[in-house]
Amino acid sequence: MPLPMGTIFLPARYTSEDLAQMDTYQNAIDAYNTAYDQYQANVDAFNRQIEEYNAGPRTEEFTGVEPTAPTGPSFTQEDIDQFQTDAQRRAERNRDMMTTALNVVRNPQQYNFGSFGFAQGGYVPAMLGGIGAYLPLK
Repeated sequence: MPLPMGTIFLPARYTSEDLAQMDTYQNAIDAYNTAYDQYQANVDAFNRQIEEYNAGPRTEEFTGVEPTAPTGPSFTQEDIDQFQTDAQRRAERNRDMMTTALNVVRNPQQYNFGSFGFAQGGYVPAMLGGIGAYLPLK
């Protein structure tokens, strides 16, 4: 379905700062997931060491080292949810401001900008010296 004539739809776009913060969150989550996957592999290997030790004659002490869990991200899911809500609100506010600016240009009288254009379309009468009269002398 084509857009109605004369209507411009402006999307709500995130600011570059919001996109950078989203990337920061995503990178921290990805780093934690990678570290957690490695931790899980280490736990599985440790459990196999314990099974082998328990199955054997146990003539020596168990020397396996229990793996340590990775530290979680410094933010919570609630922090991410609040940020996303705020970022969406900022994107919508920016879209609304762009829409208002576009409407001012399209219909200046509605916003009391009746003299938004130039008289006679910007024509400079020749009797005033033409456009050259407005140029600085050298």
